[in-house]
Amino acid sequence: MEPNVEPLDIHPFYGRRVAEARGVWHLATRVLPLHTLLPVLAELRLAWVRWTSRHTPVRYAQLTDQLINLGSGGRGKPGWINVDVCPAPGVTCTFDCRKRLPFADNTARGIYTEHFFEHIDYTEEAPHFLSECRRVLKPGGVLRIVVPDAEKYIRAYCEAGWDTMSRVRGLDATHFDPYAECRYHTKMELLNEVFRQAFEHKFAYDFETLAFLLGKYGFSRVVHQEYGRSLLTDLCIDQERRASESLYIDAVK
Repeated sequence: MEPNVEPLDIHPFYGRRVAEARGVWHLATRVLPLHTLLPVLAELRLAWVRWTSRHTPVRYAQLTDQLINLGSGGRGKPGWINVDVCPAPGVTCTFDCRKRLPFADNTARGIYTEHFFEHIDYTEEAPHFLSECRRVLKPGGVLRIVVPDAEKYIRAYCEAGWDTMSRVRGLDATHFDPYAECRYHTKMELLNEVFRQAFEHKFAYDFETLAFLLGKYGFSRVVHQEYGRSLLTDLCIDQERRASESLYIDAVK
């Protein structure tokens, strides 16, 4: 019998979920660790999404001058095509867009993605994703990417104390993170949450790295932007609550 060990209260509360597992979940966690099981289940779900959405491109074959929000979650905008793998209020297209987009060539004037790009693999998926965005954009169209700014977090980590880190992440005086719903004991715990988010985050970006990728996959101009400022005003739909931690980049086809 495993010893009774107090679990860590860190996102996504793996220790607590294992300790409280019952029935099928309990049996599953005896076969595979939860940190292995959850990514497998997530990929199986995405495989099902790809199968059920295989005819989606037909719906958009005749559309032009689109505004597209990739990984919109429940923040979809009226009049936009709001894409996510999970159904939610405002999502108009359920699709796994890591390697393929269900839109015709040269049909979008703007593509927006906020805190999604860090969820795709740097080597296996990012090249396909950026190439697809470029294919779908009209000449002169703008791709706006918003991700956690790794440079901000690393600089904050290197400073003494918690003041800068708390401002970047929006922590309270007890180091509680309202976004991840956990309290950090050390700044390194916070860095791992931001850069890994359990198994969900695949890569941490600074401007230099993201600009390199965008240039490599065909974007002619890359601009380091700010919250609420874009080359295409329609793409200024950034979440204010993520502004302190985010890196904003516009890329032009």
